[in-house]
Amino acid sequence: MKVYSDIDGLTFAAMKGLMLHEATEHGLPVLDNSADSLRIQSEYGVFGIVDRGSNAIRIEVEADGPSNLHVLREGLVDHIIHFLPDLTQQIAWSDTVQEGLRPPNFQFAEVIAAERLCPSFQRLTLCLSKPEGFNDRAIHFRFVLPHQGNTDPEWPTLTANGSTRWPTGDKALHRPVYTLRAQRGAEIDVDVFVHEGGQASDWAIQVRPGTQVAVIGPGGGGVIDASDVVLAGDETAYPAISRIIESLADDVSGRVILLNHDMRKDYPLPQHPGLSVQTVGPDAFVTAVCAAASACTDGYVWIAAEAEQVKLLRKANAIEKHPKSARYLATYWTRVASESD
Repeated sequence: MKVYSDIDGLTFAAMKGLMLHEATEHGLPVLDNSADSLRIQSEYGVFGIVDRGSNAIRIEVEADGPSNLHVLREGLVDHIIHFLPDLTQQIAWSDTVQEGLRPPNFQFAEVIAAERLCPSFQRLTLCLSKPEGFNDRAIHFRFVLPHQGNTDPEWPTLTANGSTRWPTGDKALHRPVYTLRAQRGAEIDVDVFVHEGGQASDWAIQVRPGTQVAVIGPGGGGVIDASDVVLAGDETAYPAISRIIESLADDVSGRVILLNHDMRKDYPLPQHPGLSVQTVGPDAFVTAVCAAASACTDGYVWIAAEAEQVKLLRKANAIEKHPKSARYLATYWTRVASESD
């Protein structure tokens, strides 16, 4: 699927600079960088621009399926609106976005089982209404949860320019990211870390089979193609780390660094013949990850944890020495300071 939008009042050079910066920041391959065109590969598809002359460009998006197409299109629109909000009304796509419809990557799922997997995790089994698109390269999604007391939720809709309009105020929706721990056709398992005060955690403990829940996705961050890896994360990342481990070939080697705040070892992490596993507390996490990353000279480093831990690791020399195409760092949650802090 390929769509485009023609925009006047925006130079090719200016938009090219923004896109190349984005490609560098995320380690995206540049497929074409010529005098009048630019094409960049992402995990969702290909996006780029063509110079139309006279201070005008054409934005192009190409993807496999409507969900990936929507994610790419929305990302481009958000960037344009952020830097050049006056051009918002000009963005009109060749396939004519049907304003008011739900986004293509939005769907409802039914909870068909809910059980305590171990003391630290609740496992939910869902039946997706649109399972297509989820695979080893697209293992993340977002729950779309109304806040407590919102019995008549408003769901997201498309705007005319292809972006998503989300409800605000009392109707705002909680959108935490989770991992498909396993998939069997339309059925998926989702492991939710049980912790005090978490909206998704509280919901997962109380939800009953037969309940309908909204989700949006899928997202990437799945399979790693490397012979040497470092996988590191706190409890919220255990399901993603497990999914990645299961996708690795037997001849892959590396280290798994698990941050555990209570030093529990109850989550059923899959075994792999080439991986060693180390469980550490919060104070030792950054040091342990840096040591493992330093030893992983030509491999891939995957890290997901709390915002402050990830911030420290982004600045670490042991992490920065890896090319952006060979590292992934994600903030899975942010600690909220208490009133006494």
